Amino acid sequence: MSEVSIRVYKAGDEERIPSLLRRCFDTFNRYGLDREKWLEYARLNEGFKLEGAYVLEVEGSVVSHVQVVEKTLRTAAGLLLTAGIANVSTDPQYRGRGYATKLLGSVMEDYRGRQFPLTALFTGFASGPQRIYRRLGYVDVCLEETFTAPLSDAERRALKVSGIEVREAEERDLPALMRLYEEMGERFTGWPHRPENDWREKIFARTAYHSFFYVPREEGNLVVAEEGGEVLGYAVTIRSPQEPDFMWLLELVYKRDRPDALQSLYTYAVKRAATLGLKAVRASIPREDTYRRVFREFKSQVGGGVYMVEVLDLEALTKEALRTADLRASSLIPATSIELRYRGKAVKVRLGDGEATLHDGDVDAKIDVNPEEFNRLLFGFSSVEDLILSSYIKSNVPLKRVAEALSVLFSPKPLHIWPVDHW
Repeated sequence: MSEVSIRVYKAGDEERIPSLLRRCFDTFNRYGLDREKWLEYARLNEGFKLEGAYVLEVEGSVVSHVQVVEKTLRTAAGLLLTAGIANVSTDPQYRGRGYATKLLGSVMEDYRGRQFPLTALFTGFASGPQRIYRRLGYVDVCLEETFTAPLSDAERRALKVSGIEVREAEERDLPALMRLYEEMGERFTGWPHRPENDWREKIFARTAYHSFFYVPREEGNLVVAEEGGEVLGYAVTIRSPQEPDFMWLLELVYKRDRPDALQSLYTYAVKRAATLGLKAVRASIPREDTYRRVFREFKSQVGGGVYMVEVLDLEALTKEALRTADLRASSLIPATSIELRYRGKAVKVRLGDGEATLHDGDVDAKIDVNPEEFNRLLFGFSSVEDLILSSYIKSNVPLKRVAEALSVLFSPKPLHIWPVDHW
């Protein structure tokens, strides 16, 4: 029987891992991934660490690989450390033997041991990898979505905005862009915290369109909307590497009370597409009313990707949820003690009368939560009511009271992750 072992990065893997990825993914092959580019990932992404590069060896040869990209994601339970799973790959000659499943299962156990509350990934819907991830407990949250319009349609909404100047972003603008990004992120789930280094390396020094892919920064790729010296928003746009006739709006963020800044950036992007002689515009934007009004000529297109999530540590997740719980809402309802159970693990909480704490003792209600609904709840694709209706509950108090208590703990919001932060 072949000797199989699992380990993390060691010297020499910077040659072996890129070679494996090129054999497994045409995207990396076309990108020309090599030793230097792979090592560069640790500089471009703060969450990409060499010790997060896992490999499975058979008789001393690397045949399978998983990369963890550590993220801090906004969720209905607060900011959660997340083991982002990427580049799951097995040498074509060794597929069908369960190596990827074995390796990823080991990675999940490692990060469970590190008390990471969550793990998440992107993969192809109805694909072989998706079936593997489902067996390991990952839940489908949503399909990836973009919005697209022929240039002639997009131009109908390219309205002139007076008083706002759109100009090339400069180094001095970085603090304002970071602040706008974080402030807007409070309205969403997903929306990872983005360290300053990632801003400098992935947006200012070059233009990343994914954690692992980028193009050189050109004039016009990163612009800001400014009025009277105040930066009101910014936009990242490129000619799509995969679709040369498309302008890709990678990121558009604006100050909350200034939708005119969003309009000015939209108009800039559409005019840039026309100047470059492109035929269509594709945008990765949140599902929010202000965006919908500006992008009303665009049509939704659901791609082949799916976002998947699994809870690793229920207690760590609950502690963060308690830390960020809505104590104002808690003061309006009677104290209720609840046991939450997820895949055999349980945690008890007390919510109400201005409290949100861990609990020890008897409870008013026990909830064996539905994993699918719970993971979707974390990212705004389900509600507390949906969770209650789909879960097994034993309660000594009215379910309305249980729902009110859980609403103190979980605050679902729409999900959005910009392409630059995809992993």
